[in-house]
Amino acid sequence: MSQAASSGYNDRKRKKRTRSQAPVAFVFFVTLIIFCGVFGVFAKIIVDKVSNNNGGGTDVSGSYIDSYNTLYARVNNKDVLSDLSVIRICPEQNRIIVIPMSALTMSVPDGGKTFREVFDEGGIARLKTAVDGTFGISTDYYATMTNDAFEGIADIVGGFSYAPDEELYTLDPDNDRNDISYRAGKTVLLSGRQIRLICQSAEFSNGKQGNMEFLGQALVGIINNGFDQVEITTSSLDVIYNKIFNGSRTNLSENEYREHRAYIREMLARQERPAESLIPRGTWMDAEHLAISDEFRQDIYNLMEGSKSGQKAA
Repeated sequence: MSQAASSGYNDRKRKKRTRSQAPVAFVFFVTLIIFCGVFGVFAKIIVDKVSNNNGGGTDVSGSYIDSYNTLYARVNNKDVLSDLSVIRICPEQNRIIVIPMSALTMSVPDGGKTFREVFDEGGIARLKTAVDGTFGISTDYYATMTNDAFEGIADIVGGFSYAPDEELYTLDPDNDRNDISYRAGKTVLLSGRQIRLICQSAEFSNGKQGNMEFLGQALVGIINNGFDQVEITTSSLDVIYNKIFNGSRTNLSENEYREHRAYIREMLARQERPAESLIPRGTWMDAEHLAISDEFRQDIYNLMEGSKSGQKAA
């Protein structure tokens, strides 16, 4: 083959090779772009998830936050209402207001049926309506809570120090682990289980009013203990949330919880004890029926108005 012919043959071979590589390079380039796009989407998902788990993504600084009320209904293993409480969170004022309620409170919208009877007939949503109508308030959220959840949350913050004003002595004929025996004036550190037993079984000199007052005292103590241990409580908020809402009947969404978690973390950072209680007052018609007084309803109204944020109240 002549030199000219050989040169021409090589030129054609190089052009053919160049043409054959061009589609491969194009496919590689497109594949790279797609990979980068998909990787970017997954990276964003991962970053967003980590951010949400760490309380990020919810910036409450400089924003308007109104107070909100949550109804917690503690039920036993037979799904019978044991007691209930409304907890009001006031982020702007750094206040947490606890309103303990007896399951034997008479429901105004239900013709004097007790909250326990209302819950038995219509569940937590019906109970919310009864509580709102009886106390003249508006509960934004509600949730049922098991005995195990109640005890577990109390134990996370180390229980509650209590010195009873009177001797508490109640024996359970079926289970000595449920016996209650505490001396007047002697301070004891109560576990979650002991707190629950006193709430539901202790025999106070003023009857079931004493159990309701103790519930308010215990809840305030538990919450303030949590605020005394900022790091532990901050890192345990998701655990507490899971204990309350695992299997709970509630209208609180996960996104709403994330907002509330951000509010609580901001309040914890102030290193103050924000919890206080307002104990219901009224007339015990008998040992099983409490009628709330008009004076207490006025106290509730004043508290709700006085604990709104400045912008809302203006």
